[in-house]
Amino acid sequence: MENRINELLKYGYEILKDKKIDSYVLDVQLLLGKAINKDRLFIFINGNYEVTKEEAEDYYGYLKLREKKMPVKYILGECEFMGMNFLVTPGVLIPRPDTETLVEQALQEINGGGICNICDLCCGTGAIGLSIAKFTDNVDVKCCDISPMALKVTAENIKRFSLQKRVQVVESDLLQYFIKNKVKFNMIVSNPPYIEKNMIDKLMDDVKNYEPYEALCGGEDGLEFYRKIAEESLKVLNKGGVLMLEIGYDQKEKVSCILKKNGFQNISCIKDLSGKNRVIRAVLGKAL
Repeated sequence: MENRINELLKYGYEILKDKKIDSYVLDVQLLLGKAINKDRLFIFINGNYEVTKEEAEDYYGYLKLREKKMPVKYILGECEFMGMNFLVTPGVLIPRPDTETLVEQALQEINGGGICNICDLCCGTGAIGLSIAKFTDNVDVKCCDISPMALKVTAENIKRFSLQKRVQVVESDLLQYFIKNKVKFNMIVSNPPYIEKNMIDKLMDDVKNYEPYEALCGGEDGLEFYRKIAEESLKVLNKGGVLMLEIGYDQKEKVSCILKKNGFQNISCIKDLSGKNRVIRAVLGKAL
């Protein structure tokens, strides 16, 4: 086979389409672009461009990974979120577009004034906390996670966006580090694991076979982390502090009830662009 862009694209389309990968057209274009270090526009208008043997071999290697349903973002090593290209590797959750709703709501809250210390809990790649820092001027963000890989990737992303002065990454089992060190926040944002344990096997192969189980499973009922976060946040949120949590589309009532039981007030829910319940916002009315 000739190593021309058009021929390589055609080959890739056939391979991934045969594996019933719905996004095969986009995936193939992105993987070829990675192999030859060119963007999609270049690929569109240079069908007769001759690819080197080494680049073609790289491309075939990427296709084999995608054939096995490895998420294309892991193969690319990057994921766009809030218009920023985050480093992402196997072992950390891939940021989802739905989570941009959480960031956008946090930014609105911050723009209202009075919020300067923020915790991004269960940070993964650091996408939430770093996006908040990137689009604001006067906030300090602590990103925390228990996963060594998440801590490493977040640290790299902090450097990638030159946010070392305002963002730090901390190893912590939920909020325990901050409780121990008496660190206080005006806001806590989090996209915790919230999928019910018995639903994990029903997820797409791309997700259940590659993304970290610990970042997906929220216990038997999917609410384990919400209960812990609600309880622990009482010890680190300032009075009047805001807690913002991403939730599953059907968890609004249950998560709201957990927060209410822990003394949170002004509980509201924000929908994502698909019209699904996505973010719970609550205010801590009492300080311990």
